[in-house]
Amino acid sequence: MGGAGGTRPPSPKRGRPRREAAPAAPGLARAAWEDRLWGPGFTLPGGEAEALRLAQLLPLSPATTLLLFGQDAGGAAQAIARQSRAWLAVHQHDPALAARMAPLLRPLGKRAALQGWDPAAPAFRAGFHHHALALEPLRAGAAPAALAGAVAAALKPNGQLVLVETVAAGAPPGPRFGRWLALEDRAAPPPGQAAVEAALLAAGFTLHVTESLGGRQDAAATEAWARLLAGLRGAARPAAGAAAAALVTEAEAWLLRHRLLESGAIAVLRWHASLRS
Repeated sequence: MGGAGGTRPPSPKRGRPRREAAPAAPGLARAAWEDRLWGPGFTLPGGEAEALRLAQLLPLSPATTLLLFGQDAGGAAQAIARQSRAWLAVHQHDPALAARMAPLLRPLGKRAALQGWDPAAPAFRAGFHHHALALEPLRAGAAPAALAGAVAAALKPNGQLVLVETVAAGAPPGPRFGRWLALEDRAAPPPGQAAVEAALLAAGFTLHVTESLGGRQDAAATEAWARLLAGLRGAARPAAGAAAAALVTEAEAWLLRHRLLESGAIAVLRWHASLRS
């Protein structure tokens, strides 16, 4: 080996030792899969098409201001601002989602302002917004009555609200319900439909339309997952490490949501309401 006539091992290369890439944090790794499933900055099934469908229910224009909050990482805000040219007051309670939002909203300039909000004590600029779009905001832990009151106070007279929310639907949730709550970062089970509607009515809203979105979300999620998995099968090698673990976690969360929707334990509803003058 090292003697005369033997083969010497190669000399080690000089220079700085190679730095290993730091593993991604679980939240960041899951966010990367969300971007691949629904589109960059989207956190709910249907991505841009569904966000624009919901926004088009409101009379938005370059002369209106939209209060937008809930489950979004900038994708819905960016798409709605560009399509409607409305001014957006974007509120996000989650620092991780806000960090994902910032680069997507930056090209919009002053047309989209990003601020925080506190689910424990929701409050927005009073009487400033023409309309509001709320994407599953109760997941953050806000009480329906407090949230409805805050939105009502934030709207101008006759302002309209489109609210999307997951609610308890009455059927027994099953043994994996607690796991689903944890995977969606829910501190408590979702409220029932009656509680949300009572809160809206008490806050001064008139309810015009209630639409079930569970089937739409389920179909969109199934299509997105099929597309993602087909891409992974065609890739040279599967994701490894933190990315693979995050993919499994994300898949578990959506599989549990699918089973809860299918069993009737939860429902996803969309309300269209207007503020009584």
